[in-house]
Amino acid sequence: MTAQGAGPAATLPGTPWFAERLVAVHAAVVPDGPALLHDDGIVTWAGLDARVSTVAEMVAGAGVGPGERVALLADAVLDMLPAILGTLRAGAVACPMPAGLTDRERSAAVDAVRPVLALRVVDLAGRRPVGLVPVVDAPDPEAPAVVILTSGTTGRPKGVVLSHRALAASADAWRALLPPATGWVLPLGVAHVAGLGIAWRAIAARVPVTVVAPGDPAALLAALGEAVGASPAPSHVSLVPSQLRRVLDASGDAAPPSSLLAVPLGGGAIPASLVRRALRAGWPVMPTYGLSEMGSGVTALLLDEARADPEAAGTVGRPLPGLTVSIEEAGSDGVGEIVVSGPSRCSGYVGEPPVGRREPLHTGDLGRLDAQGRLVIVDRRTDRIVRGGENIAPTEVEQVLEAHPDVAEACVVGRPDEVWGAVPVAAVVLREGHADPGSEALDEFARASLAGFKVPVEIAVLDALPRTPGGKLRREVIRALLAGEQAGELARPGGEAIGWRVTGDGPLPVLLLHGTLSTAAQLDRLAAGIAETCGATVHAIDRRGSGTSRIARPRPIDVGTHVDDMVAYLAARGIPRAVVVGVSFGGVIGLELAARHPSTITAVAAFEPPFGALAEGEWRTWFTHVAGSTAAAHRTGGAAAAAETFLRLVAGDSAWERLPERAREFLRREGDGVLADVAQPGMDPDGLRQITAPVTILTGTGSQPVYAPLADALVARIPGARHVALDGAVHTTPITHPAAVVAAIRSLLELPA
Repeated sequence: MTAQGAGPAATLPGTPWFAERLVAVHAAVVPDGPALLHDDGIVTWAGLDARVSTVAEMVAGAGVGPGERVALLADAVLDMLPAILGTLRAGAVACPMPAGLTDRERSAAVDAVRPVLALRVVDLAGRRPVGLVPVVDAPDPEAPAVVILTSGTTGRPKGVVLSHRALAASADAWRALLPPATGWVLPLGVAHVAGLGIAWRAIAARVPVTVVAPGDPAALLAALGEAVGASPAPSHVSLVPSQLRRVLDASGDAAPPSSLLAVPLGGGAIPASLVRRALRAGWPVMPTYGLSEMGSGVTALLLDEARADPEAAGTVGRPLPGLTVSIEEAGSDGVGEIVVSGPSRCSGYVGEPPVGRREPLHTGDLGRLDAQGRLVIVDRRTDRIVRGGENIAPTEVEQVLEAHPDVAEACVVGRPDEVWGAVPVAAVVLREGHADPGSEALDEFARASLAGFKVPVEIAVLDALPRTPGGKLRREVIRALLAGEQAGELARPGGEAIGWRVTGDGPLPVLLLHGTLSTAAQLDRLAAGIAETCGATVHAIDRRGSGTSRIARPRPIDVGTHVDDMVAYLAARGIPRAVVVGVSFGGVIGLELAARHPSTITAVAAFEPPFGALAEGEWRTWFTHVAGSTAAAHRTGGAAAAAETFLRLVAGDSAWERLPERAREFLRREGDGVLADVAQPGMDPDGLRQITAPVTILTGTGSQPVYAPLADALVARIPGARHVALDGAVHTTPITHPAAVVAAIRSLLELPA
């Protein structure tokens, strides 16, 4: 069966247009008109054009030739969008890297696009073009324009090549289907196809884009009802299901502003119950199906149809104008592979032979067409779980779990099993304010609607599900967490994540926390020693701002936030109680964890924790000076300047000068972690009296003199605590010579040598 394009036009004009050139036209026609709206003000079309020209000069000045790829790194949409357009204006191919990637992910992403230049774009608001804007002939419409990374949910990322024609065709298809827009709200990054598509549609229509944080439903609600200057309130917003659910929860299912005309909904499985809930509340939601390979949307459910037909809510509608959808190799139930075609088709992938834009795209997704020709998504073939020969669609199980009154979101993945091949396991997020109903209750609830083989064998409760910046579930992260793998991430509320790595398989669980200007990986030798000599499984965590737990918005992190992260990790791994070993500032977190959640900790060993709140006299002044100077360095010079300033202050100029360049480069990358720690916000010295677990504070006789008096001050506050000095040890000993620390920990735990 094949579904043809729906909406006001079955075919679209084929005349291509170029977004980077339209920006210049808009700047000439309405220079003071709003192009981008954000918390700090307005970027006019003239201002956007200037930022685009600035990036074009940067790219051309770096010697990048026409058609060559440029990897773009920028944390803010206000920098990334001009970076993309500026790269195109210079005749190059823009390869935007999503914000918030870990070092490992960023390296894989850059490898996937194979750029000739990696360009970090920061604070374009403070720059202006010098007037040497490169003059580039109008590109071939079929030439590559933008490379978008696939989400990587099923493996290493691939670079999807989208031509100028594909981008324009996708925007034109959406504009033909949707009511005319007065403005778009953008709660997604433009390094992903959904956010990029919004920008292209807004540029084509010369309407402003209001940029809001993806995880802030209050800001989104405010933006939808806000008219700025002569501009009316925005009429369109594109959301992923988790965002819509949070917005409905935050608003109490209140009706949206009457100015809101369209809410395309996509980026993952869309529960019919969520669509019906939104429609009842008056939200003009339009379930969609899309792919990076098709420049954004492929199908959409028209609002009138969704309101008129109760069965429509379980579908994603019909193809956009100019596109077709067919089902190939359908079974007796009509389910087969979804195949799509149309002018927005990608040109292929980086490193692979190009394909023609008229060649059908085999998506790998499974679906069917209902009696009205609407597409019903059944599953992603790559996500399907096969248990003893029985097929399990994760989305089916997820929708059942999400129907439970206490469950907000669910993710189901397969876990390898020696008997069955694979078994389903689930992670759920509870509704705000709801108590955990318990695994048995959730199991019973699922069995009422599912065959026994489909019911998850384990259900973990998480604070948040891991998602890409584009809003898609990162099933591989859940899979790693629930399968007991050796490394992975744990999603946290607000869209951030903490990385973890596991060493050993002993019965004693140990939580290992690194210090400032360090990472969990630097403690690998210490982790291995503890695991081997103490019969432990060591869970080493990269705290926010460090290592694989980079944060998109570098800032000081409250101690309570670090503590909440640790509690969430222990809960996700099913660890009721653990020993905490903390190094430097990791020791501070370990002590605070033991004070605030005493039932989760069996013992604490903290090596030279810089508990600045207990410092006295000149040392208190010194802590304040280090914090202020490091924060100032970060403001003016970023992570690298903060790292160097911090190390020079705490270890002396000579310590920095003696470092090899490779070590300096590592430390510069960790400068955001310094900013996260150095102000030490949220410490509660009085709360230390609540600690019930045995505590030992370790110091080195060769370390700076500040640590010994701090250790004594901590011992004076913590019931039963003791101070042990390690002969000859210095502050870096846990990293450089961990054997002495391992021996001390084994002794503290009263384990035989």
